[in-house]
Amino acid sequence: MARAAKTAPILETERLRLRPFRAGDLKALHALYADAENLRWWGTDPSPSLEETRRMLRWHIAYHPFQYVLWAVEEKKGNRLIGMINYHRRDRRERRVEVGWIMAADRQGKGLMTEAARALLGYLIDRLKIHKVEALIRRENKPSAALAKRLGFRLEGGPIRDRWWVGGKWHSVMLYGLVAGEEQ
Repeated sequence: MARAAKTAPILETERLRLRPFRAGDLKALHALYADAENLRWWGTDPSPSLEETRRMLRWHIAYHPFQYVLWAVEEKKGNRLIGMINYHRRDRRERRVEVGWIMAADRQGKGLMTEAARALLGYLIDRLKIHKVEALIRRENKPSAALAKRLGFRLEGGPIRDRWWVGGKWHSVMLYGLVAGEEQ
């Protein structure tokens, strides 16, 4: 009997490598998660300290493919960690997952997250046989909504009121969905 994998598979694109997180990613991950302006649309508060990011990194390194998987988005040229992409809330019976992504501010607008997300969608649909992929995006987050639409997601509903507790207040989100075969 084949042994189950203990880490996320590596997904490669022309410019990127989506790989499992590792302990050496702490400083790069902290730079990403401590940037309050970049995380203004994210579903959690920015990381207040390196120690807090270290606690989060343990969760990122853990591999729970029947629940969630997080990938470090690394540029092949220079091997620089520039973002994170994941699936979470996996429902195996309904073959559905939610996805999320975040990119370093200085790498946004270059098509890199589109490239990373296409690789993730290919993996989810082709290898995991996911039927439906969902993304919760705050209405104000125009760049993520535009990315979702470029990938083939459709706005399905919202606002879903008071879904995320961030910064000491509730935030509503819009629901975007993509059914296998609709990806672009």
